[in-house]
Amino acid sequence: MMKAIFVALFLLLTLAPRVFAGDESVTPYGDYCKDCTIYGTCKEIITPREAVIALERYYRLKGYRVGTIYHKGRFIEADIFKDNRRVDKVLFDRKTGRVRSIY
Repeated sequence: MMKAIFVALFLLLTLAPRVFAGDESVTPYGDYCKDCTIYGTCKEIITPREAVIALERYYRLKGYRVGTIYHKGRFIEADIFKDNRRVDKVLFDRKTGRVRSIY
């Protein structure tokens, strides 16, 4: 009985992180789109259309697809997909070019 509990506990501890973690986070601590050259140096807020193009280019290079997009003032919220499965939700700052995960 004790051996069965030990085996079950071992399997739970070794397999659970892989099952629940899924894919690596796409933008775990934040990043920035290169359209603003260096983080935080945009001279002016880029247009929503330019921001969407920048996000699509940024994630296409990583092998992801940008889905639903919401404009919220200076920010754009977007769902990020890989193989028709949402893997992240990000917030893009049109002034600084910063992209951060909010998922």
